Amino acid sequence: MTTPPEDVDALFDAPAPPSPVLPTSPLPGTSAADGRKEQRVKVSWPARVQLPNGKVLELRVRDLSESGVGLVTDQNIPPNSVLNFAVGVPGLHEVGKITPVSGTIKTTYVVVKGQDMMCGGMWVSLPAEGRDLLDKWIRRLRK
Repeated sequence: MTTPPEDVDALFDAPAPPSPVLPTSPLPGTSAADGRKEQRVKVSWPARVQLPNGKVLELRVRDLSESGVGLVTDQNIPPNSVLNFAVGVPGLHEVGKITPVSGTIKTTYVVVKGQDMMCGGMWVSLPAEGRDLLDKWIRRLRK
């Protein structure tokens, strides 16, 4: 298991990969807004995304599932984009310990709710160590 970098800013040194060509309609069995089928758990964790222009936005993860995340921010995030993503995940057993988990997400929708932008993201890539930690949190919060 690799040790996560201490400097979360280093997670954004590489540019985001180009956005893939997207289908014109949602996948069968999914909604137009979000393709996540699993139950979501509510969280409020700090996160960052790197936009295609290189700008890094601070935001919050508002919910989590096996296939993606729900985000909230006060700034515009482009829908249908593949973005570098990092989240500060609290320690499962150590109060105050934060583990940065990074990967890439594909934004699936963006809606305005009051002054906030609500955004859904599906995992494009997520290292095994990060997925394992997030899965443990999901199982804990579903109890």
